[in-house]
Amino acid sequence: MATPGAQQIPAFLSTLPEKRSLYAVDTYFRESFEDLLAVGGGRIEEFCHDHALLLLKPDAVVSRRLGPVLRWVLAYGFSIVWAATVTIDRHGVRALWQYGLNAASRDRRDAADLYVTACECLLLLLALPGRPEPASLVLSTAKGPADPVRCRPGQLRYDVGSFNYQLNLVHAADEPADLLRELAVLCNHETRAGLYRRTLCGSAGPAPDGRSEAFALADRLEAATPQVDLELDRTLGELADVAEARRRGGSGTSAGELVSLIERIRARCSRDWRAVVRLAESSGVPVSRWQRIVLATHLLDPYVPGATSLLPDSSTTAADP
Repeated sequence: MATPGAQQIPAFLSTLPEKRSLYAVDTYFRESFEDLLAVGGGRIEEFCHDHALLLLKPDAVVSRRLGPVLRWVLAYGFSIVWAATVTIDRHGVRALWQYGLNAASRDRRDAADLYVTACECLLLLLALPGRPEPASLVLSTAKGPADPVRCRPGQLRYDVGSFNYQLNLVHAADEPADLLRELAVLCNHETRAGLYRRTLCGSAGPAPDGRSEAFALADRLEAATPQVDLELDRTLGELADVAEARRRGGSGTSAGELVSLIERIRARCSRDWRAVVRLAESSGVPVSRWQRIVLATHLLDPYVPGATSLLPDSSTTAADP
């Protein structure tokens, strides 16, 4: 069976005609769909309907939210079919969010490069059969919006607790087409084809169960990665304390300017996180990678004014990173 063209991609993969048209010439989607066609037989639509993809990002690792996210997913009714750790570089960031980053500000793109690549992520293939809507759409809605202010009780990001527009713990593929495409971005051909075979060719036995592996990988990731406080006030306080000590020690005007700028940020009179980093560097105040991430993600403006994403969001939730 050949990979369908722009007018032939079935509607069960996406409700958006413009997405089906773009994905028909998207290398990641085409390769993943070809792998699925090779082993899926008559169960391709079933696989796409019943499965969802969830990425637990580095902020979930350093804030020790992996276990709570896994337990939330299971309590909601999803089963964990498969789990693996993945490393995402700056190219992966752009590939994964290719159709939304065109409307992202430079600050948001720079911050995404910093935090998404900070450590390994945990990738899950989930299953939720028996629902009228695709499992990917159920999960994308249930996780809640990227902006914590818009999250509501019962949504993953509200119940587990996210921090800001970017440090929101998880990313989920919005629709079946995104599930296939993102598997190609995050997994090589061998891994992807093996996953399709494992899921679709073992119908005579029990459904694959990746729960134990998911919790084991979560424990491994957290053991290998230092815990970090991701609240803005904590980071500002730490930097202000060091800057004040430098100022009293006569380290020049930069330390005093840094203290004043932090006070303005706390008073909601400034959002200039780049100036904080610049003044810290000039005054000898060390800024760790995660402190820089916290500053950037809490204080940035995520969008270019007037810009629109290449694809509209299909799940009623804001896109990330």
